[in-house]
Amino acid sequence: MKKFLVQTLSTALVGVLFLSLASCNRQSTTPPAAASPSTGSQVSGPKLELPLANGDVTFSLLLAGIGNLVSSFDYADNAFTKRIVDETGIKLDIIGVSDTDYKARLNVLLGSGDYPDLIISRYSDVTLNDLIYFGNEGIFISMDQFNPLAYPNIKAAFEEYPAAYDRVRGADGKLYSLPTVNDCLHCRFRGGRAVYYMPWIRDNGRTPPQTTDDLLEYLRWVKANDVNKNGNRNDEIPVAFCRDDIKTAISYIAKAYMPFVNTDQYFGLGLVDGKVTEQYKADEFREALKYLANLYKEGLILPDSFTMARQQLRALGGADPAPVLAYAFTNSQGDASSTGTQRWIETFIAPVLKGPAGQQNGPNKDPWSIINPGLIITDKCKNPELAVAWYNYLLNFDVSMDGYIGPKGQCWDEPDAGTTSLMGGAPKYKLLIGYGTQPVNAGWNQYNPMIRNNDFRLGEQAKGADAARQWLSTGDPSLLSQLVDNASYNEEQNYFNTVDQFPYEMPAGYFIPPIAMDETDTARLADINANLETFKEQACVEFIAGSRDINNDAVWNTYLSELDRMGSGEMASLIQKYLK
Repeated sequence: MKKFLVQTLSTALVGVLFLSLASCNRQSTTPPAAASPSTGSQVSGPKLELPLANGDVTFSLLLAGIGNLVSSFDYADNAFTKRIVDETGIKLDIIGVSDTDYKARLNVLLGSGDYPDLIISRYSDVTLNDLIYFGNEGIFISMDQFNPLAYPNIKAAFEEYPAAYDRVRGADGKLYSLPTVNDCLHCRFRGGRAVYYMPWIRDNGRTPPQTTDDLLEYLRWVKANDVNKNGNRNDEIPVAFCRDDIKTAISYIAKAYMPFVNTDQYFGLGLVDGKVTEQYKADEFREALKYLANLYKEGLILPDSFTMARQQLRALGGADPAPVLAYAFTNSQGDASSTGTQRWIETFIAPVLKGPAGQQNGPNKDPWSIINPGLIITDKCKNPELAVAWYNYLLNFDVSMDGYIGPKGQCWDEPDAGTTSLMGGAPKYKLLIGYGTQPVNAGWNQYNPMIRNNDFRLGEQAKGADAARQWLSTGDPSLLSQLVDNASYNEEQNYFNTVDQFPYEMPAGYFIPPIAMDETDTARLADINANLETFKEQACVEFIAGSRDINNDAVWNTYLSELDRMGSGEMASLIQKYLK
């Protein structure tokens, strides 16, 4: 098993293993009294009344989220941790990690055998094949024996999202996880977006680039002019991205040349007429890389883009006193500027780009991307049935809201009488502060498991929606003061921006559905993909930066041969075998 685990670590992660061991922190989240070890007592039947335990049970768990909004999950520091420990009577021993370190830390824990009772999955970092493999190994236990559908919140989740079964059920029909759902439009439309600094467009009588030719001309104009009007013609950066958005940057351009697939599981591997297709081998993909290589050669891409962290990108986008970044290949305004600031409000999502042959493909990911494994129970857990009850508790609406943004009455509250939601009906809540501006350690920064359906996401009390829509259409500076103080603007711009991209949505038929493979094929696929994903990204970087000549046929053919040697074709065939 350990040999397999080592093979599944991508080359990109190997370098951060020791960093993740040092930077993640195991935080005791117990009340001041000393924690007691987990007991072996079982809960009989669905346990719904609080407290769920009497302080005599401790769950250890792995949880991402350490960052600018969460510095600690400790009981003494984190308001949400304190709430759920106090209400449930279950103590928590949390291994807290950052987004970047999560996958590496998970692999280290599983490989060493020192894994916790519970794993809270971060988005798609735990795949269906992972669930199957570790389920077969007996490390992840089946939930079926604890009758999870007897719990109302869990039952409602599966009823509303029956596709969740495809994401958490193995080939043996067993549930190896309970789902978490984030049914948000802007999350699904994050497979290759860009953002731009709107005042430089508006104040110079320009329009946002609509085509690849428009974008090239605009970036050249930025480089050649003192657009920020500070007397320095050399401090404007036409375009940048961060190391975590390399695939996003490539996808944004590639989608102007072909219906390019970029999902949480696959980059450039999609279905064309039902056939698994290696799109990163296509001539159209090569043309997209040529375009990016030309941008880099002309000095229009910041060279640091391949190595800098997201926080550095945000700093470029919010430079004081004069902003310097014109365009960013990234998925949201908050990736290129600090959420809640005026600069963030003045950063707009770029239109879906049209390529030279008329291709114009939206950044939507696969329809299953909104559903992921949420709670995984390992064989270390002595109270698995109680863990299911605890998970059901976490899905309560008010508990979810506290974990999402912070305590009720401080960060959110009941809606006002006579108001409407973002979707037009009766609202479920109102925000008192904008998401991203909550106090540090007020919650778990939405890494707590939730079933965020449309009622959750669009059930927010609308405030200033008309002004938000007008602002996104016109950039009228007279509206700016209304938006700075509008706690609803974050969700409004997420919704309105995504709706504008609906006409270019890629059909579901291009995407590979969740597949439950047998153990042998699961291991082989993971073995291939661990190295292949890293190679694809690195090769693309080398083509863009010029160390591989994208215009040289012999160099391109060498790249194709390398893909074959690494098992790219075999991977496509393995997947094809399981498609009906």
